[in-house]
Amino acid sequence: MSGRDTAIINTDALINERRIGPLQYLVAVLGACALFVEGFDTSAIGYIQPQITRAWSVPASTVGTILSADMFGLLVGYLLLAPLSARFGHKRMVIASTTFFGLMTFLTITATNVPALLVLRFLTGIGVGGAMPSAVALTGEYMPERVRSTSITLIYIGYSLGQIGAGAVSSLLLEAYSWRAVLAFGGGVTLLFALSFVFALPESIEYLVNRGNDQKRAAAILTRVAPEIAVSDSTRLISGGQGARKVVVRQLLEDGRALGTIFIWIGMFMNLSIYFFMQKWLTSLLIVVGLSQQDAIFATTVGFAGGIIAAFILGPLMDRFGPYPVVSGLFALSAAVCAWMGTVLAMPESALIIATSLALGFCLSGGQKANNALSVYFYPTALRGTGLGWSLGIGRLGGWLTPIAAGLLIESGWSPSGLFYLSAAPMLIGGIAIALMAQAYGHGAARRALAEDKA
Repeated sequence: MSGRDTAIINTDALINERRIGPLQYLVAVLGACALFVEGFDTSAIGYIQPQITRAWSVPASTVGTILSADMFGLLVGYLLLAPLSARFGHKRMVIASTTFFGLMTFLTITATNVPALLVLRFLTGIGVGGAMPSAVALTGEYMPERVRSTSITLIYIGYSLGQIGAGAVSSLLLEAYSWRAVLAFGGGVTLLFALSFVFALPESIEYLVNRGNDQKRAAAILTRVAPEIAVSDSTRLISGGQGARKVVVRQLLEDGRALGTIFIWIGMFMNLSIYFFMQKWLTSLLIVVGLSQQDAIFATTVGFAGGIIAAFILGPLMDRFGPYPVVSGLFALSAAVCAWMGTVLAMPESALIIATSLALGFCLSGGQKANNALSVYFYPTALRGTGLGWSLGIGRLGGWLTPIAAGLLIESGWSPSGLFYLSAAPMLIGGIAIALMAQAYGHGAARRALAEDKA
C-alpha cells in the first residue's frame, strides 16, 4: 500500500499490522493522564474523610454516604453519559467530562456541611463516569490487537498513580492547610489536563468514519498513524468491524454477546464492590486497629502501588494466554488475600499490614485493570465505549453500595477483620462468573463468531 492511492483501507487491519507509532503512544499517554486525575479526585475523599468527619462530628452511617456519593455519580455517568460518546465522539466526551469534574472537585472546597459535600461529590462522579470509558476506548482503538490488553492495563497505571498522588498530597497538605487544599490541588491539575486534551488528543477514527461524517479528518489522522499511506479523496475508509452507524445499548446483548455481557457485569460488580470498599474505608479501618493517621495513609498508598505492579504483569499475561484464565485466577487469589487481611488486622503488625495491603492492591486494582481490558477485548470497536461504560456502571453500583453497607456494619459492631473475611465471598463469585464466560467464549464456535464480528 506504500506510496500509492488505495481504493479501500480497513483502518483496524492497518493498525493491527503496523508497529506502534508516535501518535499511538501519545494517545496512550493522554489516556493515562485522564485516568491519573480521575484516580486522584475519586481517591482523595478516602484520605480527607477522617478530618472532615471529626470537624463536623459525622456518625459512621453518614460517613458511608459521603464516601459513596461520587460512586453514585459514577454510576449515572457510566450508564447515561458514556454511551453519548457514540454520538459526539470520544475526544469531546473526554474534554467535556474532565473539565466538568475538575470544576466540581475545585468547587467542593466551598462545602460547609454534609448535604453540600454530597451534592458536589455526586456531580464530580458524573464527570468522571463520562470521561473514563472514552479515554480507555480511544487507547484500545489506536493500539494493535496483539498488545491491546497490555496497553489498557498499562494506562491504568495513571489511575493508580493518581491514587498514590492523592495520598502523597494529603500527607503534605492535610495537617498544614486542611482537606480543602487537597481538593483545590486536584481540581486545578484536572483542569490543566483538560486543556491539554483540547490540543493534543485525536478523535476516534471509527467515530469519524461511521458517525462523524468526517472522512477527511479521519484520513488526516490515519496518515499520522501510517505516514507511508497515500489517502486520496476517493479512498474509502472502513473502520470498526461492520461499521455500525448507530450504536445503542441493547447491542451489548445482541449477536451472541448477552451471556458474556452478563458475566462481565457480574465480575465487574464483585471486584469494584471490594475495590472501593478498600479505597474508601481502609485508611479509617487501619486507624481503628491502632495505626497512626500517617501510617494508615502510607499503608493505603502502598496498596495502590500494588496496582501499578499488576499492570506490568497482568496485561502481558492476558495477551499471551488470553484474558479468561488470567482474570478468573486473579479473582481466586483476591479472595485468599482478602481473608488473609482479615487475619492480619486481628494481630495487628504494621509491617505485615503494609505487605498485605500491597498484595491486596495488586489483586483488587489489578482486577479492575484486567476487567477493563476484558471488556475492551470482548466488544467490537464501535461498542467499546458503551460496553465499557455500562460494565463500569454496573461495577460502580457495587462501589456505591458497599461503602454504605460497610458503614452500617461498622455501626452495628462488625470488626475490621470481619469485614475483610466477608469480602472474600464476592471475589469467589466473580471468579466463577469469568470461568463460566471462558467456557462460553474462550474456544470453538463462540470465539470464531466474536472474531468475525470484530473483523
